[in-house]
Amino acid sequence: MEIISNENSHWDTTAGTEKLQPRTWRAAGWLCVFALLHFVGVFLYIAGYGGYLGAQLGTQGQVVDPAAIQAQIETHIQSPAALVGMYMTQFCLLLPAVLLVAHFRQQSRWETLAVRRFPLKSLATWLPALLVFLAAQALLAHALDIDPGEFMKSLAGSRFLPLALMMVVAAPLLEELVFRGYLFRAWRHTRLGLSGTLLLTSVLFTALHFGQYHWVQLSFIFALSLLLGLAREKSGSVLLPILLHAGNNLASAITVIYLGMA
Repeated sequence: MEIISNENSHWDTTAGTEKLQPRTWRAAGWLCVFALLHFVGVFLYIAGYGGYLGAQLGTQGQVVDPAAIQAQIETHIQSPAALVGMYMTQFCLLLPAVLLVAHFRQQSRWETLAVRRFPLKSLATWLPALLVFLAAQALLAHALDIDPGEFMKSLAGSRFLPLALMMVVAAPLLEELVFRGYLFRAWRHTRLGLSGTLLLTSVLFTALHFGQYHWVQLSFIFALSLLLGLAREKSGSVLLPILLHAGNNLASAITVIYLGMA
């Protein structure tokens, strides 16, 4: 048995990767399923909201006008409440799926996802690194005078607590289990190696946020993903990147949602 180790973690593999789970192509296939569930979650929420509006009009004895309902839906989906509703629908679909596919007869889902304790001294390294990243991001955003876009403007100053909780708790948990948990485990000990795994997971993580942000902000997301991937590698645990991701989103929630600084 070959032991691949670093300062804080130990990885057990057999010769080559024939017994390592999940397999590379299996993980790629499940990634497509995750992407499908992502869109299904949006569809289910919008359909459910439309059904709710129709039922509400029906109980009031009003004629159900599909065009009027469509207009209300289009207005609603721009709101923070709709963002929370859509994401939590996705969360309820994706989290059970990730936990299901991460379980193998010879390997628990917690091992696959690297849900394990990490040395607290790791925080002394990675929290300052996160603070440096946040400071550099703020300085560059100010220097380049980036237009935050309609998405960020719609959230600025909303003071919507469910949105903040979603950003700080639900999003880091789900996204890290997928990217720094399942996919990292699947690709780390293939020909991609560490560099390829960091690059591929970061590209996919950035693509998840495409359409919401300016390209410069997407570059910040890419850089954050690299930081989270390195923290995962050095600690051997997905819990550290979850905490760092939550810290990053907490800073965003405070500055955007509560201070209105989009």
